[in-house]
Amino acid sequence: MGNTVVDQISPDGTLAHDFDTTLSQKRRLGLILDALPGATLERIAGTKVVMYGDNALLSKQVTYLGNPWEAYKKRIQMPKEWAVTYADALHRGLTPRFVGVYHYEDTTIFVDFDPKTYVEHGLNNSSAHVATNDLFQAQTLGQFSRVDQNDNRLTSVRADQFKSYMSVGYEEKNPHIDVLDRFTSEFLTGSRIGGLAAVQEMHAAEWPDKFQNEWQGFYVEYRLSSFLKKHGLEHLLIVQKEKRRSEYDYDLRLLRSGVTDHFGDLKASNIAVDDSPGNDAAKFFQCLEEYGRFWYVIYEHETWHSRDNRNLATIAWNEWRKSVGHVGRKEYDPLSYAGKFKEAVRFVGVKVLEVNQANVGIVLKEFQKDFKQQTGGAPRKPKVSIRKADIDNFLIYTKSIELPATA
Repeated sequence: MGNTVVDQISPDGTLAHDFDTTLSQKRRLGLILDALPGATLERIAGTKVVMYGDNALLSKQVTYLGNPWEAYKKRIQMPKEWAVTYADALHRGLTPRFVGVYHYEDTTIFVDFDPKTYVEHGLNNSSAHVATNDLFQAQTLGQFSRVDQNDNRLTSVRADQFKSYMSVGYEEKNPHIDVLDRFTSEFLTGSRIGGLAAVQEMHAAEWPDKFQNEWQGFYVEYRLSSFLKKHGLEHLLIVQKEKRRSEYDYDLRLLRSGVTDHFGDLKASNIAVDDSPGNDAAKFFQCLEEYGRFWYVIYEHETWHSRDNRNLATIAWNEWRKSVGHVGRKEYDPLSYAGKFKEAVRFVGVKVLEVNQANVGIVLKEFQKDFKQQTGGAPRKPKVSIRKADIDNFLIYTKSIELPATA
């Protein structure tokens, strides 16, 4: 047993707080053999591995990363000897795999770490990291795969699906992720999108938010909505523009069999800015309690500000708005929003973060810590936030493109 109380995943997928269970080598290997009928044990370059077809599984137990790290941070430790075993397995024509074994009560989850990136960086008693959320997703969905912030691919698989996974590979279980992946593949072209061209495109399509100052976020909404309509995917995902007072007013509604499964917020974020997604706390926690999951879909972009180019784009934007009949709340000013208007952006990546019962405690903790009353005025409206340092415990999908060498 470990000596620190940390996050654990119960068989029904609920979060528990308990000590790690220590597995002997015999028990760890036995769990793999039980999940893969017909598998055998063999030694390759001195390392005991599980052989399943042409797969050579090198394994370690998934345990807490250790103090002073957060309770959700887990790992397997990869000894330097694995590099020799890996090379020998390849030489024999085998497929070496680095597998973490998580076991708590009746929960068994196998985490398949793509060994390539770890071997490339050199194995010297280094660690492969996994988060509580990876285990939660596997236990509730069966299979879950993502790329972490260090570009390592890890796939978490519930024990009853491990044989199928080893035989046919990973099968995407989430139709909403599949939709977003299809859109992202089309949307992330690496092109520089001018602000004026974008708002004119939205105007031509009669998009409701065509005159908004922060046009880049509304442009993502417009493009995603157009994609969903074009491909007949609105039975899975809807960009909500007409929001009823009695309903949650989040940007995204995700459906299964025509019924709302959960909600999400769609955001555009400057990759140079270290900020967090936020929502009104009371409504957010109410929505999470009702639906069990909440998504932040964040499209990241490079930014060119008009203020750095003599405000020419700002003036052109204001002139255009005036020419098509837009009337603002204030008297016309060609330099309206001059300090913040974005001349252009280039979308380069997307992250989908999920808040659920396994990680909401972190959100609550950060919310309670950061919320303070303003002195001498109205209280600050409480906002939910996710720290960048905690993203791997929320990240369920990411995709990016290489940045061009020049603008």
